[in-house]
Amino acid sequence: MPTIAIDQDSFTSMLVRMAHAHDQGTLSHATRMTTLGKLLGQGLDLELAEIDIIGLGALLHDVGKNAVPDAILLKPGRLDEAERRIVARHTASGYELLRDCRHPALDLAAQVALYHHECFDGSGYPEGLTGQAIPRHARMVAIADVYDALRSERPYKAGFSHAETIAIITKGDGRTSPQQFDPDGLQALQRQDRAIQALYVEAQRVGLPPA
Repeated sequence: MPTIAIDQDSFTSMLVRMAHAHDQGTLSHATRMTTLGKLLGQGLDLELAEIDIIGLGALLHDVGKNAVPDAILLKPGRLDEAERRIVARHTASGYELLRDCRHPALDLAAQVALYHHECFDGSGYPEGLTGQAIPRHARMVAIADVYDALRSERPYKAGFSHAETIAIITKGDGRTSPQQFDPDGLQALQRQDRAIQALYVEAQRVGLPPA
């Protein structure tokens, strides 16, 4: 039987559609995350190949949510503690989905899926890693993820403005602190201030939910 070759872009597109089939809001989140991740990589003056890896990891960071029950994933209000523990498993689920794809870029995306909720100060999950022990791609996606979550509307909260979001991430607000984030990544976030703000202005113009 002949070998069937599937290119990375086609496979990635399939994974993204599968992961977000039940929630177009999370698909928009993944799309914005791709650009956000790349902007942070550019703010660090990384090589183009590494910037692309961050973008791919950002796009696929939540593929593990496909394993989360719809009743929890689409719940309109805040999650209780048991539900939050179930959602937290999406990091391991995403890693298991991506790690055996036998492609170097997807191997790195698997690390992003696993570690994008780790915090620089060790307060994250699933392993409580600190500092440089967290892969750099995941550290950048972590910043992008929090930025987008703060900007986005939810049934239980309004979206914050760009200025409010930057202040929360870089100064803290009781829920987050700057110690949770890669210091170089925070500098990249501030360097890319105008480009990031423009990204969300454009998203609002074309009607992409919900930021």
